[in-house]
Amino acid sequence: MRIEDFRESNENVLWKGKPVKSVFIKEQIFSPLLLLAAGWLVLDIGIMMAMFSHIGGFTHNFFLVPFFIFHLFPVWLYLGRVIFAFSRWSHTEYMVTDKAVYALSGVFTTNCTRKTFQEITNATVHQGIFDKQHDVGDIFILTGYSTTSKGRTVKEGINIIDIENYMDVFKLINRTGRDIFADTSYPNDLRPSENHGYNTEYKR
Repeated sequence: MRIEDFRESNENVLWKGKPVKSVFIKEQIFSPLLLLAAGWLVLDIGIMMAMFSHIGGFTHNFFLVPFFIFHLFPVWLYLGRVIFAFSRWSHTEYMVTDKAVYALSGVFTTNCTRKTFQEITNATVHQGIFDKQHDVGDIFILTGYSTTSKGRTVKEGINIIDIENYMDVFKLINRTGRDIFADTSYPNDLRPSENHGYNTEYKR
C-alpha cells in the first residue's frame, strides 16, 4: 500500500519522502533503550549467577528460568526494535499535500496518520547526533492536546524524522498552512484588485 492511496482525489502532492535509511537504522540501534536493556541484562545476569551458585545450582533452581525470561522484557523489547528496524523503515513514508500532512508507518500492519493544516498548531525542527553527521533533520508537528481515560494530557501530532532537505519541507509546511489560513479568511475571488495582505494561489 502506497501513501498516495490515502489522499483525496482533489489533493495535490507537494512533497513526498522517506527517512534516510542509514540514519533511521542507527537511531533504532543506538537509542536510549540500549542503555536500559544493557543495564537490565547485566543486573539480571549478576542476580542469576549469585542465586544459582548459592542455592543449589542451575538444576535445583530451574523453575527460576521462566521468571528471568519474563523479567528480561526490556532486553527483548530492544532486540525486537533492532531486528525489525529495516521493516519499519521500509514501511515509513511521509507526504505533504495542499490540504494535509501524512505519515505512513508499521511493521506487521499499516498505519496512516493524516493531519489537516487547520489542525496544525506548531511545527519545530530538530537535529540529533546522527542527524547532524548526515545533514538530515526531523520535523515535529503539533496539532493539539488530548486527555486520556486516566486524566493524562498528551500531545497529538506527526513526526517526520530523518529526512533530507528538512528545512525546505519545514518552510513548505509553514507556507502552505499560512496560505490556507489566509485564503480561508479571505478567498482570492473576494479580494480587491489591490491587496496588501497575502497573495496565495489557493482558490475555494
